[in-house]
Amino acid sequence: MNQIQEFVKSVMNQVQPYSKELIIISALISAVLPFIVTSSTLFDLKIMLIFAILAFAVILPIGYTGQLILSQGAFFGIGAYSFVLLVSRGVPSIVGVVVAVTLTALVAYLLGKPATRAHGIYLGIITLAFNMLFVIALEIFSNVTGGNVGLTSPDLLPEVVTGALPEDVLLYYIVLVTYIGVFLFFSRILDSEIGSAFLAIKEDTVVAESIGIDSHRYRLHSFTLSGAVCGLAGGLFAPVNGFVSPPVFDLDTTIEIILAGVAGGLSIPFGSIFGASIVVLLPEYLRAIEQYRLIVYGVLIILILAYLPQGVGGWLQEQWRNK
Repeated sequence: MNQIQEFVKSVMNQVQPYSKELIIISALISAVLPFIVTSSTLFDLKIMLIFAILAFAVILPIGYTGQLILSQGAFFGIGAYSFVLLVSRGVPSIVGVVVAVTLTALVAYLLGKPATRAHGIYLGIITLAFNMLFVIALEIFSNVTGGNVGLTSPDLLPEVVTGALPEDVLLYYIVLVTYIGVFLFFSRILDSEIGSAFLAIKEDTVVAESIGIDSHRYRLHSFTLSGAVCGLAGGLFAPVNGFVSPPVFDLDTTIEIILAGVAGGLSIPFGSIFGASIVVLLPEYLRAIEQYRLIVYGVLIILILAYLPQGVGGWLQEQWRNK
């Protein structure tokens, strides 16, 4: 009972800085969106929420521990391919997601154990090389991964469940609830002593170790959690997207994931949803201007990063505090 009360109290602490009316309105809008938007827009919203989850794989290691990690695309792919390969062989989908998270976290831990002893650009190069090797491996072992053609993903929900509501609507709610859970989980961690230790390591590793913080252990924890959240996103992405293939998880995807974290705000957990919106929804709305779409998108990204160094989430938080 006490644990439940502590959890409820921690949740209230996360929402306390924001208007209750705003939270209620946001919840209502999120709940009714599947019934008022087109199927293509609903698909984009699900991908946006998945990228909002992926943003925490940037906020934690880069924003809080100062680790330049460039392997988010590979971890994302490990989660997605794990789900597809397991569920295609008869494993229940929920078990497939859990195993995808566990396996990705394990790979991140094994890679991070030596890699997190490196710093700065050296860690970036190691993780970038891992991402490239992962994509190459997907192409080489085509008898398992389907090569460049890719694999069709099994459904996340059995037919008996999709009788009440359309599958795309149910998937939207599942991804939405998962994002809220990830947001609360990471918000609690980052507001705790662990988050303070992460920030201390980012500011000055020597000073952090002088006060008893094991920098390598915390950096490894951050690296592993980053992999786990990518695995979770991958396990959801596969059934939402309907297929997986190597190009989906290459360096371009890693850059998009990092952009979602940076544009939303590296130290602002709720900014993840805004960063994901910029990465996923903005290019879709710019399709109306056809050949100028990428130019306008690039200029907008430059302006956001130049004039909002704390991200959209940081800017909104500052405006809120000034009221």
